Amino acid sequence: MEQNVYDFDREARKRYVRERVRKLTIAGIILLALLVLLSQSLFVVGEAEQAVVSRFGVIRKLVLNSSNTFHEDYASILDGEITTSGKVKVENTSGLHFKMPFIDTVQTYSSRMYTYVSDSEVVNTAEKKQYYIKTYAQWSIEDPALFSLKLGSMNSAENQLDNLIHPVIVQAINRLSAEDFVSNKDALNAALAQGLQTINRDMAPRGIEIKDIQVHRTILPSANIESTYSRMKADRTKVAQQLRSEGEESYLKAVASADLEARVIEAEAVSEAGVIRGEGDAAALEIYANAYSADEEFYAYWRSLQALESALDENSTLILDRDHPLWKDLLTYATASSQAE
Repeated sequence: MEQNVYDFDREARKRYVRERVRKLTIAGIILLALLVLLSQSLFVVGEAEQAVVSRFGVIRKLVLNSSNTFHEDYASILDGEITTSGKVKVENTSGLHFKMPFIDTVQTYSSRMYTYVSDSEVVNTAEKKQYYIKTYAQWSIEDPALFSLKLGSMNSAENQLDNLIHPVIVQAINRLSAEDFVSNKDALNAALAQGLQTINRDMAPRGIEIKDIQVHRTILPSANIESTYSRMKADRTKVAQQLRSEGEESYLKAVASADLEARVIEAEAVSEAGVIRGEGDAAALEIYANAYSADEEFYAYWRSLQALESALDENSTLILDRDHPLWKDLLTYATASSQAE
């Protein structure tokens, strides 16, 4: 009769292997559970993102960019809202964050700006001139918690903006004249800036801030084109005439200034010439006096010759009495010279 031999060593090795497998399986399950738990406990918010953390549908934490100053800028408007009441924790930092696993849910929102463009609409200026305009706005989600509670989607946000932005711009243009609307950008921008404040007072409680609004496109109705062009031409003509008048005034001032300067220079030259002439005459008189005192008879003779030279020309005949003063000295000097010889 054949007997079965039981291998105790083989059975021990099987039990050992089964135990090792069981332990490795438990360790793997625990590790996997830890990984799942860790992944459910962490979330990352990028530099261009913001997040809302909710627990059973109730918002518990708000993660914003470090540069977000929305709550400080609109503190009075946001007073009493959920994100400013202290019930929601607000963190201004991107990167890694913690949450309760399997309980908290995270919803992220972009912090980049969006562009709103309206349909073409007719607007009237203060003097009832019509223009077709399209407007645009740059806006961003600054408080995603309020945005999710009061708007919920981008379509709702666009509809809300459409209901606010275009009417505000229309009202701003209604208060402007056609000249300011078309040509005066400072007046238009000032009116739009005032309208921007009005829009943000209404949109801030919804978690949105409009950064800028502008008139995107202006088209004249056919009935207004000719009159508008004529007015613009008249404005340019007025400006050109003003520039010509200012140029003519500058020219006349320059000419008058140059004439005055020339007269001053001429007067100074005449005065200086008079002084020099007087000094020359004085020097001449001094020379004459010295010459007369050196030889009185010759000086008298020379003066007589000068008088004759200035009084007579080549064809003149002068008849003088012997005792005439003009002739007497000359004749006396000539007679004395002859007798001396």
